[in-house]
Amino acid sequence: MDGITGISLDRSVLKALEGHEAVQQAVMDTAEQGRDYARFIAPVDTGRYRDSIEARKDGNEAEVVSDVDHAPFVEYGTRHMEGQHIFGRTLDHLKSGGKA
Repeated sequence: MDGITGISLDRSVLKALEGHEAVQQAVMDTAEQGRDYARFIAPVDTGRYRDSIEARKDGNEAEVVSDVDHAPFVEYGTRHMEGQHIFGRTLDHLKSGGKA
């Protein structure tokens, strides 16, 4: 066998998999892992930012978010402080299989 030179995927099959319970659970599990990692690396003053980080299900997708007003400043920084890039680092961590 020479190996795989290409893969053709039927969109209807992908659509069916998207709604499969095991796939939905894997999506939420990954979001929860992201939430846990983001909370682990989050800076803590009062704990409000860290405690606001949560995993949310949105249709066939899930996301890790913080809804506190100062979350963008923690992520991207200000002219007075460097950004902590909590969500960027979390994404890197998840993409590396938890090794980043």
